Amino acid sequence: MRILLAGDYPADARLGSTKVLLKLQEEFRAAGHECDLLLSDDLASAPTNPYLRQALGPIAALRAVKRMASARGPYDVVDVASAEGLWIAARRPGPLRGAAVISRSNGLEHLNYRRMLDDHDAGLLHKPWTRRLFHPLVRLTQVAAAARACDRLLLLNEVDRAFALDRGWKPSAAIDVVPHGVSSRFLEQPPSEREPRGGGILFCGSWTEVKGIHDLVAAFSLLARAAPDTRLTVLGGGVPEATIRAAFPPDVQRSLTVRPRSAEDVVMDAYRAHDVLVWPSTYEGFGMVVIEAMSQRLPVVATPVGCARSLIVHQQSGLLVEPRQVPALAGALRRMLDDVGLRTRCAAAAFERVRGMTWAATAARTLEVYERARSDRHHAA
Repeated sequence: MRILLAGDYPADARLGSTKVLLKLQEEFRAAGHECDLLLSDDLASAPTNPYLRQALGPIAALRAVKRMASARGPYDVVDVASAEGLWIAARRPGPLRGAAVISRSNGLEHLNYRRMLDDHDAGLLHKPWTRRLFHPLVRLTQVAAAARACDRLLLLNEVDRAFALDRGWKPSAAIDVVPHGVSSRFLEQPPSEREPRGGGILFCGSWTEVKGIHDLVAAFSLLARAAPDTRLTVLGGGVPEATIRAAFPPDVQRSLTVRPRSAEDVVMDAYRAHDVLVWPSTYEGFGMVVIEAMSQRLPVVATPVGCARSLIVHQQSGLLVEPRQVPALAGALRRMLDDVGLRTRCAAAAFERVRGMTWAATAARTLEVYERARSDRHHAA
């Protein structure tokens, strides 16, 4: 099968959405398929203004994919993230005419937009009227149109699937839910149950509002003031260390360690050195950090969004706390740090839950989606 993956993501393998496409490309090629990849710089180098880039994104993606197909030959499947697949699916010109088009979502922008409005109402961020107009009229309209025009819609969780069904984007039979996996290196030599830890709390991810950083700051401040030896590491925030430190009260900063975005082996070492992962997101399409941590026997305190809703059973494979509940988040972290028995049970159950969630398994299920899309097009023709 000849496959083209495309997404308006930076060419940085440390970023979750980019990693997804890179891992799929690797697995598809290992399985004997041809697979090309287009990322941000391949789709368009301009404009850099985020509003213009998003507005023109579907047109730029159409041109880039058409150029790629003209140069490399026709594809059987074009798998495009988010709104960028709109005109590819709707027009299918020349070399794209025979391709099945998949609209991939690494998190529905409609639900993230709703989360941003909630954060604005809570005083956590300012969403000006320009963005309130732009997103519903332009970006969200494009996302919905791409979902309707594609052959199949590929999502990451059942909440997103229910939303797409409710909006009538696709019939149930044309929507697939395929979870992400973990890299083989995470599972080749799993950590021992007796491996020493002691690093305290780990937050791994971008330092943005959607990750629940305001709740994290408030919860950790409660913990650090009650027990000054409590430690927090922020890994891979993607912003200057000074920005992250400034979010915490001065008296709490001495308990904080900030580390930059790092390669997989460094991240894996961090999972193995800490005692609990905190994941207080208010919305996620999936959340690879969760399954990566679970694969390293690191207990997780999380909100029930993204993959955590289905992977974590409260008090069995981790602890769940509702979003924006600061005292409950602090209490769950304190409980996990203090209760060795709970940590041990959750670590073991977490590992068993995700040990089969490899990128090879994700790729195999994705290829099944592609075959269904090709079959649908064949019968429609």
